[in-house]
Amino acid sequence: QAIRDAGKEPGKDIKVVSIDGTEGAVQALAQGQLNGVVESNPRFGPLAFQTVEKFLSGDPIPQKIIIQDRIYTPQNAEENLDAAY
Repeated sequence: QAIRDAGKEPGKDIKVVSIDGTEGAVQALAQGQLNGVVESNPRFGPLAFQTVEKFLSGDPIPQKIIIQDRIYTPQNAEENLDAAY
């Protein structure tokens, strides 16, 4: 809203990128109001807790655990709306 109040067009006059991958942000991206959305998904919380539990139990855990967040672009936002949370 602040961008519009300044007489500018979000996503056009000022580049806007969102972090978290919410459905509202991906929808705004599909509508041209944002330039990009990077997911930081809360659904990875259970994996983090499972890993801590394994560690505390003395079980081996991998040195790296790679999680796959999505990067939404104007080109893929519309088709990926259902994946946003």
